Amino acid sequence: MENYQSPASDKKKFFLNPVKAVPAANKRILDKVMPVHQVIRFANQAFEKNKTVCIVIEQKMGPKAYTRSAVTGAFKTGVNTNRQIMFTSSDKKMTYLLIIDQILAIQLA
Repeated sequence: MENYQSPASDKKKFFLNPVKAVPAANKRILDKVMPVHQVIRFANQAFEKNKTVCIVIEQKMGPKAYTRSAVTGAFKTGVNTNRQIMFTSSDKKMTYLLIIDQILAIQLA
C-alpha cells in the first residue's frame, strides 16, 4: 500500500501523488515472518561470515501470551542438530540460546 500526498502548490487540482519510499538499512521487521528453512540458511551464512544482523525473537511470556522483540547482534554458533543456535547482542550484555523456531526474521544490520 502506498502513501499519497497532495501537492501544496496545486490547491485546485484534486489528484494525489505517490510519496517516494525511502529505503532504510535497518528497518524494524517486527511484522515479518520468514520460512524456517530460510531462517536456518541466513543464520548459518551470518555465522560463517561473522555478520551483524537484526533478528526478531518471539518469546512465550505465559499461557497464550507472546512477545516479539528485535535484537541486533551476531550468531556465535551455527544451527546444531537440536535446531538450537547461540546469539549475542551487539552490546555484549545478553547471550541467547534460541530454538530456531523462535527466530521469525533475519535482516543485515
